[in-house]
Amino acid sequence: MKLRSLRIHGFKSFADATVIDFHEGITAVVGPNGCGKSNISDAIRWVLGEQRPSAIRGGKMEEAIFQGSLNRRPVNRGAVTMVVSNEDGGLPVAFEEVEIGRTVYRDGGSEYSLNRSSCRLRDVLDVCRGTGLGANAYSVIENRMIDAILSDRAEERRQLFEEASGIGKYKDRRKAAMRRLEHAERDLTRLEDVIGEVETKVRSLARQKGKAERYKTLRERRLGVEVSVVSHDLGRFRDRLSELDKSLDGDRKTGQGMVAELRTAEVSVETLRLEEVDAERSRTEAAGILGEIGKQLVEWERDLAVAEERKGYAERRLGQIGGDRDASETRLRAVVAELTALDERHGGWKAEWVRIEADVAQHAETVASVRIRLEEARAHLDQTELHERDVVRKEAQLEGDADAARGQAAELERRLQQIDTELTEASAALSDLESQGDLFTGRIGGLQGGVENAETELDSARAGLDEVKSSLEMARRVERQAVHAAQGIDAEVAALEALELGQEGIEAATEAALA
Repeated sequence: MKLRSLRIHGFKSFADATVIDFHEGITAVVGPNGCGKSNISDAIRWVLGEQRPSAIRGGKMEEAIFQGSLNRRPVNRGAVTMVVSNEDGGLPVAFEEVEIGRTVYRDGGSEYSLNRSSCRLRDVLDVCRGTGLGANAYSVIENRMIDAILSDRAEERRQLFEEASGIGKYKDRRKAAMRRLEHAERDLTRLEDVIGEVETKVRSLARQKGKAERYKTLRERRLGVEVSVVSHDLGRFRDRLSELDKSLDGDRKTGQGMVAELRTAEVSVETLRLEEVDAERSRTEAAGILGEIGKQLVEWERDLAVAEERKGYAERRLGQIGGDRDASETRLRAVVAELTALDERHGGWKAEWVRIEADVAQHAETVASVRIRLEEARAHLDQTELHERDVVRKEAQLEGDADAARGQAAELERRLQQIDTELTEASAALSDLESQGDLFTGRIGGLQGGVENAETELDSARAGLDEVKSSLEMARRVERQAVHAAQGIDAEVAALEALELGQEGIEAATEAALA
């Protein structure tokens, strides 16, 4: 997993679209004060989900947008996109490259994206969790993080160790589960309050229902009695009217009295009819009131059924929450066990640290001794190189002398051949002269002296040639000794340099362990 590139547009001092490519190896950003070097690290932390404006050196998140200058107008949005290589599968997505983007607008809105698809902040945090990436992870090391690593307080080092060991995401999941559990408990408490209120209303409605039913029964009984009384009176008056009609036909003398009685009876009948109409109207009104009460009872029964259903859902949700709580407690116990193991490993690391410090002190003395020996060897090497150059110079001089000696030897050889030729000629001439007698005795003596001188010169030349050959052989032997000594010194210097590199590797490993 490697950082490939960073695209910034409208973020802080980057008014124009800027692309920063990160190649293999280490990339260093240099420049004068105020040129925007720190804004690059702020952009990396911001795109990874940083929510604190103070972490990117601002008072509010809208200040991350380019504010304008004397020659440039402010922009309305700031955007950062980071491209990360995922060839090793370090991120839990099935892509070889992952683009993480974040945009903030001047009106306060913001959005996130993964591979140019809109997503939530939680999705970005879940992708980066446990990989070292993140706004507060160890991918961006600050001075306070170094102080936390070197601190002797375990709680200050725990966050980085938890992030490095991969249990940070489980703690976040535990916190999210605890928050959901708290919300569920609050919802359950509110639901229990609602159920209590509904049950109180149901009891009140049940009492009202009983009263309404008793009122309905009594009302019906009253109406029945009133109708029966009116019907009985009406029948009685009708019978009386019939009797009066019969009496009227038989007794004309008492007609006036009967007419008056008839009128009185008719008035009574009309009064009874009006009372019957009033009773019927009262019965209709009572039936309407009873219907309204029935409708209200139906609504109350429906509310009661809804409350019962909510109560059942709350009980099921409470059981599910209890299961989630048990699972969360199980995961919490596992995380606590992992933390205990990490604490034990930390104790081992501390003991290993003490041992490494002792080794570092011992190796520091060894390194100092080796460096002294290396300096001595280098001084010896310098002397040997001077001696070698002297030997080379002498060898060149001896080569020149040898070449001159070879020339002299060749000249002596030529001279020797010439002398041999002259000697042969002189011998032949001597033979001729001997045959000629005493005439050439003096000349023969002179020639013999010349021959002896030539032989002496030849012996001297041969001795010089042998001396030159001996000097040349001695020079070559000295050269071989110098080369052998130089090779030995080179081997010793290489061994000392390898030892020094090994000590530097130990120091680097120690520094890495300290980091």
